[in-house]
Amino acid sequence: MKVSLENRIMSFDLRSLGLFRIALGVALIYNLIFYRFPAVGVYYNNNEWLPEASSSDYYGESFPLFNWSDSNLWYYFLLSLMLLLSLLFVIGYKTKWITPVLFITFASLITTNPYISHGVEHLEETALFWAMFLPLNRRFQFFQNQKATFFNFGKLAQLGFQFQLFLIYFSSWIFKNGELWQSGRLLEVVSKDLIHARPLLQQLGMYPELAQTFTYAGFYLEVLVSILLLLSFFFQRARLWSAISIILLHGIMAVFLHVGTFFLIGLAFGLLLLPQSFWSWKIFPDRWRYQNSIGLEVLSHRWKNVKRVFILATMLFILHGNFYHWSKNSYLSPFLSSLPLYKYTIGKQLADPGIFTGFWHQSWKFFPNNIYDDLGDFLFIGYDENEVPYELRTSEKLQITDFEGSYKIEPLPTASYFGAEFTFGVYYKFYQDRFPVSTQKGWLELQLNTYKQKQPKKIITKAELWKLQRFHTYEGGVLVLKDTLFRLVRINNP
Repeated sequence: MKVSLENRIMSFDLRSLGLFRIALGVALIYNLIFYRFPAVGVYYNNNEWLPEASSSDYYGESFPLFNWSDSNLWYYFLLSLMLLLSLLFVIGYKTKWITPVLFITFASLITTNPYISHGVEHLEETALFWAMFLPLNRRFQFFQNQKATFFNFGKLAQLGFQFQLFLIYFSSWIFKNGELWQSGRLLEVVSKDLIHARPLLQQLGMYPELAQTFTYAGFYLEVLVSILLLLSFFFQRARLWSAISIILLHGIMAVFLHVGTFFLIGLAFGLLLLPQSFWSWKIFPDRWRYQNSIGLEVLSHRWKNVKRVFILATMLFILHGNFYHWSKNSYLSPFLSSLPLYKYTIGKQLADPGIFTGFWHQSWKFFPNNIYDDLGDFLFIGYDENEVPYELRTSEKLQITDFEGSYKIEPLPTASYFGAEFTFGVYYKFYQDRFPVSTQKGWLELQLNTYKQKQPKKIITKAELWKLQRFHTYEGGVLVLKDTLFRLVRINNP
C-alpha cells in the first residue's frame, strides 16, 4: 500500500503547539507594550519629522488601516485591540478567529513605519500566518476547545510551517559569506558596534582568538539547525535537538547582542518543535504525560483538494522569495544566477502588495556578509549654564576636545537605546538622506524633553545632535577603528 508524504510526516504534539501559542502571544504582548505603544505620536503618525514620503518612496504605500487617521486616539485604539487579542490568544480563546485578525493588524502595523520594524517583526508576522492553520488551542487553554473544520489544514500546515522554519535558518547562514565571517573576525568587529554590542560581547572582543572561536561556533550552529530541521520531519530525536539548538542560538544572541525580541520568537519556535517523546519525561505531571496529544490528522475530505493546493502554492511562493534573495550575494548566488531563464523566474521579485511585507519578501538576512560598514551611533548632547556637556540619554558628563576641527568625545554611550528608538536609530544611521532636517531636530527635541523629565532641576542652555561614524580596518592583523564626529543640528535656548 502506497503511503503518502502527508502520512509519513510526524505530527506536532498538541502540548508543544499550546506552548508555542503562549510564547508567540507573549512575544506579541511584549512588542506592543515596549515597542509600539511608546511610539505613538513619535515614530507613528508624526508627519512633522517623519513624513510619509520617507517610507512610501522606498517601501510603497502602507496598508490603510493605521494610517486611516493620524489621531493618537485611533492608534491607541488599534494597539489596545491588538493587545486584547494577544491576551486572548495566549489563553487560547477562539484562536481560529483571533489569529487572522492579529495577522492582518500586525502586518499593517509593520508597513505603517518600516523604519521601526526589523527581522523579529517579520518572524512574528510569518509565525502568525502559519498559526492560522494549526490547532493551537487544544492544550493549555482556559476555554473549552471548539473545533474549526474549515481552518483545519492537518499535516499540510505543519509541512508548510516546518518548511518555512528551514528556509529561515538556512537563509540565516547562507548570506554569511563575507571575509569577516570566513576569517572568524565577525564578533571581534561587532563588539565595537555602539548600538548592537552588549557588555559581554564588548569584553569578548578584547580576546580576538576567543571571539574567533565564538564566531565559527555561531555560524556552524546555524548550519546545524537547518540540517536538524530537515531531519525533524521524520525523526523525533532530530526534532528535539532542533528545539534545543534554536533556543540555544537565540539565547546566545540575546546575551551578546542588543537585537530586540529575537529571543522570544526563537523560544516560541523551539517550543513548537518539542516532540512527543519530550513530554514522556517523568518530571512532568501525569495529566500532561499521558494525554492523547498526537497533534495533526490527515485532511478530511471536505475542502481537501482546495486546502492542499493552497498550502502547496504558498510553499512554492515562499520558496521563490527565498531563491530570489539567495541569488543576491550568498553562497548560492553564482549557481542560481547562472541558471537558464534566471532573469524571468527566480531573478524577478514579485510586486509588493503594500502589506505582509516580511512574509511576502521572505528576506531572512541577519548580520549578513560582513555586517554593516558603519559601527557608529548618534549622540544627544546638552550643555548646562556652565557649558558642561552631558549625554542626554545616559546623563553622563562628557569631555569634548577639538583638534583643528577633528572632534573627540568621551565616554561614548553604548547600547543606550530601547524599544522603537533602537530600531529607528539603526535604520536612520544608514538612511539619513531619506529624511528632512526636521527629523534630526525632532529627534533631538524628543531626547531633550525626556532628559528634562528625568532631571527637572537641570538647566540646559543648548542641545546638539552629533553623528559618530566608526569604520574599521585590520593593520598587521590588529583591529583598528577610525571614528569621525559630525554635528548635525543645534537647538539654542531650548
